[in-house]
Amino acid sequence: MTAWQPEPPATGGAGAIANEALLIEAAINGGRDRSEVAAVPYAPAEIAVEAKRCAEAGATVVHLHARSQTGGWTAAAPLYAEALALCREAAPGLLLSISSIRPDGVPVEAVLDLLATLAADPATTPDLVSVNLGHIAVWEPLVGSTVRRRTVHYPNGYEDVAQILEICGRCSIRPELGVMDLGFVSNAVALRDDGLLPESPWFLIELDAAGWGAGPQVAPATAGNYDALVAAMGRTFPDARWAAHGQGGGAYAVARRAIEAGHHVRVGFEDMVALPDGAPAESNADLVAWAVRVAGATGRSIASLPEARHIVGSAPR
Repeated sequence: MTAWQPEPPATGGAGAIANEALLIEAAINGGRDRSEVAAVPYAPAEIAVEAKRCAEAGATVVHLHARSQTGGWTAAAPLYAEALALCREAAPGLLLSISSIRPDGVPVEAVLDLLATLAADPATTPDLVSVNLGHIAVWEPLVGSTVRRRTVHYPNGYEDVAQILEICGRCSIRPELGVMDLGFVSNAVALRDDGLLPESPWFLIELDAAGWGAGPQVAPATAGNYDALVAAMGRTFPDARWAAHGQGGGAYAVARRAIEAGHHVRVGFEDMVALPDGAPAESNADLVAWAVRVAGATGRSIASLPEARHIVGSAPR
């Protein structure tokens, strides 16, 4: 009997093309609160300033969430439209990505209506939209209760994903297909087999838990978990490309592994608020600059805007 041997780390293979320039995506706010980092942008004008900084630092994709005046989640089309238009003025040619995540109790129609409204004007049509390929559950601590935790859901059933992908195709918006665990890979295969994925899909490999037991019920941000997801993606989507990211301190191990393996990367306040040495980042551009330095040390160039569009499969607007 041959002894079991672990699979080698992710180096090349699926998602990697020899000597391909590195695409850096900056996720500049997400749901991050200013109590964690004061510089997180909320207002559309703040988002545009931060997008320009990231573009100047080397990012070719900026992922943004419109935020309410108090920083909360919103699907308000006017806020998204203003943010997208201002970003295009500030950094012409930059690829802009928004999110389709929604809290429990908000129907998928809120996302569908948002995308349809934004797509009515080329100035406000996002280039990409992130689409989680399954439900996300996160536990939060409770104080003063006999139950120590409660679970919060971010729903995205198969039928919801199918509807979002349909409107993406109709509006020429490229989906960023979020894979957070092995079950999400299974969902991606089912969507492909049902003819719902675009040709040559673009993925996000998202290690969105800071650690085991940290709250999010998805794979924690470790290089080993990244290797496991890459191995599964290599078997099921051998020609796919993706950007990788993680949460918290482990985000840097994931990002470095992806860069060294020839894959692409996402950084930004949505994913991390401090530099690898623990020093606080003053801007998302500081995190982009870190990725640029790692790329230089590994001999990879930084993707230009036309190269980035080719990598993600997004047609020029």
